[in-house]
Amino acid sequence: MAFTLFAIFFILLLLGAPIVFAIGVGTAFALLVGGIPLEVLPQKVFSGLDNFPYLAVPLFVLAGMLMETGGISKRIVELSNALVGHIRGGMGMVVMVATIFFSDISGSSAADTAAIGSIMIPAMKKRGYPPNFSAALVTAAGGMGVLIPPCLTMVVFGSLTNTSIGALFLAGFVPGISMGIILMILTYIIARKRNYPREERANFQQLLRAGKRSFLSLFMGVIILGGIILGIFTATEAAAVAVIYGFFLSVVFYREIKITQLPKILWDAATVSGIVMLVVGISYGFGWVIAKEMIPMKMAEFMTHLPGGKIVFLFAVNVLLLIMGMFFDASLSVIVLIPILFPVAVKLGLDPVHFGTFVVMNLGIGFTTPPYGISLFIASGIAKIPMSSIIKPILPYILAMIGFLLVVTYVPWFSLVLPKLLMGY
Repeated sequence: MAFTLFAIFFILLLLGAPIVFAIGVGTAFALLVGGIPLEVLPQKVFSGLDNFPYLAVPLFVLAGMLMETGGISKRIVELSNALVGHIRGGMGMVVMVATIFFSDISGSSAADTAAIGSIMIPAMKKRGYPPNFSAALVTAAGGMGVLIPPCLTMVVFGSLTNTSIGALFLAGFVPGISMGIILMILTYIIARKRNYPREERANFQQLLRAGKRSFLSLFMGVIILGGIILGIFTATEAAAVAVIYGFFLSVVFYREIKITQLPKILWDAATVSGIVMLVVGISYGFGWVIAKEMIPMKMAEFMTHLPGGKIVFLFAVNVLLLIMGMFFDASLSVIVLIPILFPVAVKLGLDPVHFGTFVVMNLGIGFTTPPYGISLFIASGIAKIPMSSIIKPILPYILAMIGFLLVVTYVPWFSLVLPKLLMGY
């Protein structure tokens, strides 16, 4: 069955079929070859989706869209400019800081790239920054922002592995902010070398005004994470709170979204959520076939007997995920690979939260890499330039992210310090 599944899966991918179609058809043919009734596939789809944490996916998607169109990203950019705009290459710094802030409320790297990029790329072009460098900065920031909670990929990983989603959210903070600082240092070095401009330093009154305008927007992150850490609500309930709060800010308080715009926002959120959840559901059938063929157990047995043990396994996982991230969506990569890799990681004694953190970090880098990096597509579309022109300026950022990825992979402290400190994990 496994050979049939993977053969049809890769043939359909090479023919350009949608990924969910390739998974579904491959799984269906594998069941037929194994003499298993096709009714098993829809049963696995529905049983897989019958999981309370998955409610967080459409809710965080909707919250992110409300934030993206409700004037919240604009206020966050104003605050970021007041904080770091005066540094050499200040607008590049603003991109990084604004993405960290916005990631704390959006849950989606695509939303981060679209929201921040639509404001910052035109502004940077006006200030004399090359369009391809501006797009590269926004793309790199989107890849970094996936680590800042809430994160949809972490929700999927936690649901598949029964790992605490709250602990995963906390685990992403230190690596995410550390990566942001590294990318800001790299931006400063490039800006000094190319003599990019700095913005006027904000005085205390301007900083205070920007802080007041963005306070309610940033407070959403406090509500989400504070509620989870204090045990007031689960990650799924936090997503519902995010939607209510985002609606209140965007429609009632800021009044930047009109009631007539809500049907389109709801439709877009439903479309994105439907695509994600369809892939998740079909992939449960895919995972059932893999488990029935005992592939995870065979893989675990093989990997645990490799020379080098844990060190070699971690390196191999990084290479595999970086390659997967270049071609597939992050959630899909988690769904396909984690049922195979996670049992091996557990057998080798890896902490599930640490493993989940660098898995998500790997796939975040995939958002920035050609040929199918989603942040790369979005940024090139906003900048109105070919995607190929962004590859050269983004290469130093990708190398910096990969370098720090290896540090996080082999130093669990980065991902475990906050879960242990705040949750007693």
